[in-house]
Amino acid sequence: MELAAAIPLLLAVTLAMVGVIVVARDHVLALGAAREGAREAALSGDQARAAAAARAAVPAGRRARVTVSSSPPRLVRVEVVLVTRVPPSPAAITVRAAAVAAVEPGPPPAPAQP
Repeated sequence: MELAAAIPLLLAVTLAMVGVIVVARDHVLALGAAREGAREAALSGDQARAAAAARAAVPAGRRARVTVSSSPPRLVRVEVVLVTRVPPSPAAITVRAAAVAAVEPGPPPAPAQP
């Protein structure tokens, strides 16, 4: 009898843990993409290349909103926003991550050849 009462609670706890893991995974993805974009912006100084680097760091098929902005003392800030859904809920959760880097002095490196 006690086990029948505990099963729904265990199921709810398991689903909550899966939800937390999904959100944490997406936060790590967004943070890695923001860092990659900030690194590219710091080296090249080109906001378009920084946004492309951040988008390339997100797995294929995932939509990401990337914002690159400059600050006065030669800083660049890259923000990546991912929208995720936690099963079995249809609700969307927005995950944001940002990275800031100082723009490196000197000429920018040449673009990599594919």
